[in-house]
Amino acid sequence: MTQPVYLDWAATTPADPELMRRALELSLAAYGNPSSSHWAGKQANSILEESRTRLLGALGMKQGSLIFTASGTEADHIPMLALLKHFNRVASQGKKIHIIISGIEHAAIDCQARMLQKTGIEISWVAPDTYGHIVPEAVASHIRKETALISVMAVNNETGAIQDIRAVSTLIDDAARTLKIKKPWFHVDAVQMLSKLPVAEYCMGADSIALSAHKIRGPKGVGALWLGRPLESFVCGGGQEKGIRPGTENLFGALAFSLAGEKAQQLLETYVAHAQSLELRLLEGVARIKGAVVVPERKPKDNGFVPSIVSLSFPGVGGETMVRALSDRGIAISTGSACSSRHKEKGRRILKAMGVPEDISFSSIRVSTGILTSEHEIDIFLEQAEDLYRTLKT
Repeated sequence: MTQPVYLDWAATTPADPELMRRALELSLAAYGNPSSSHWAGKQANSILEESRTRLLGALGMKQGSLIFTASGTEADHIPMLALLKHFNRVASQGKKIHIIISGIEHAAIDCQARMLQKTGIEISWVAPDTYGHIVPEAVASHIRKETALISVMAVNNETGAIQDIRAVSTLIDDAARTLKIKKPWFHVDAVQMLSKLPVAEYCMGADSIALSAHKIRGPKGVGALWLGRPLESFVCGGGQEKGIRPGTENLFGALAFSLAGEKAQQLLETYVAHAQSLELRLLEGVARIKGAVVVPERKPKDNGFVPSIVSLSFPGVGGETMVRALSDRGIAISTGSACSSRHKEKGRRILKAMGVPEDISFSSIRVSTGILTSEHEIDIFLEQAEDLYRTLKT
């Protein structure tokens, strides 16, 4: 193939050249350390704070604070690691720290939870239903007096399933009142939500929200953590970012992130409409390939899923095999999270939690689209996938 086809936007997005150049030029001119008290530092700090305000506006947040981080993963870790500040005190009193994690979390949350479990913190995992949705009542049923943190992601990075964050938050509040305890900290990984849905509206009730720039055509290596109430960070240092995330700020990254977020918010309706047209073409095309299935089954414009992330399966052909074969033909897809590809389960932990049969999950792939994806590229994928399926199926 002469023209490569990129259908792995959920892993990372092509950076917006215009926004990147603008951010680079401004950050080159404002070369001071944002923490310095001289004119160069003040110039850099002014741009940093403007970026913070701009990104808050893009999120639709009228309250709370925004902390810039080095990634969405770091933004996920900060609220979780904050539990360690209280661990010794709680343990000395003979008490336990308990957290609740949904069974569809990104590896950033899932792996860190397992690490915390090794310290003695107790973990409850909440399994999704067969469509990849977390039932709010199931989360609430695990809350007890020792529960300190609850984490439910907003949009699953492998299936595109949208979670009812507002309902989960309401039930957390109800459980806290019933048990007469302080409300457990409610964290939401919304890395896949920005540019697809209005974050403030869908994540209402969250105490913290993790975000990442490279999912919305910004640069890699910069994320953000929105905080709805004060948080004591476990990590300390120079006091940057209100003491939550020490270390000299990435001015270029913060500025580029804010510009990308602003553009994504302004073009949200356009992005969604485009994604829906591609989703329709993809789902109709897959339906014509004998044996291929959508995991989980869904229809175009299904309110339970974002249209830009679709999980498919070609039973009889391993997902990794299909990824490599399509790559040889110039088409980029994945079997799931790019991060999870480094782990043994190769991104199938989510589908397993959903109860997807092993032969279907083993053969699963993820197709994810963006604003630059064309219908012609979807057609090329469908044509090549069907041809490879006939050739490789065992």
